[in-house]
Amino acid sequence: MIVAIYCELTGAILRVTDCPEDHVEMQCGEHEDYVEVEAGFDDAAHYVDLADGQIKPKQHRDAQVAVEGLTATITGLEPGTLLAMDGQQMVTTSDSAQLDADVPGTYQIQLVGPAWRLDETLEVAIDG
Repeated sequence: MIVAIYCELTGAILRVTDCPEDHVEMQCGEHEDYVEVEAGFDDAAHYVDLADGQIKPKQHRDAQVAVEGLTATITGLEPGTLLAMDGQQMVTTSDSAQLDADVPGTYQIQLVGPAWRLDETLEVAIDG
């Protein structure tokens, strides 16, 4: 039996495993549950909608980046989005966030979560 193990608090699919049916519940930890999936299931592109328990495709976000000086401002985010750039990490508490660079250059900004959004990497040129 192939199952996707997901977090009951967020709907994020944590892993996919193949095991005998009578061992499935042993694969789940605290605050985890499972749903049966087909072989080849793409867990990175899906999440479990906690409102109805259904697996759904993750959605693209409409994040925008504006640069002023050595600061990149990202808008169009959801609270709880993890941002990472050049060793800096932060979790957003609103729909925007600012990241500062030490020197001009081209940077990659990783956007992770929430569970129903596709993870993305934005490339931004910071000219200073």
